Amino acid sequence: MDELNSIAKPSIRSEFALDADFQDVLEAFVEGLPERRRLLTDLHRDGSLDELGRQAHQLKGAGGGYGFPEISTAGAALQLACRAQDPTRVEHCLAELLDLLGRVEA
Repeated sequence: MDELNSIAKPSIRSEFALDADFQDVLEAFVEGLPERRRLLTDLHRDGSLDELGRQAHQLKGAGGGYGFPEISTAGAALQLACRAQDPTRVEHCLAELLDLLGRVEA
């Protein structure tokens, strides 16, 4: 096993994690992420790049709104890759976004 791949990546926390007024909304967003990951994976598997791009666009906005700028950036990259219909870029960008979504905690 490659030494770099064996190192666990850190969890991702919202910039608003310490804001008590934001906790309920933030927790609801985080609880919905496993379903979002499944949806993105299913759309990619089915070759639904237009819908995958729409979902990436939503995550681009949600990432910023919920205090996860890295999700916003990754969502934007996936959206552009889908728009370009570039399967290699789509796969790379999707893998990055799925990884980020899997590391989010409230």
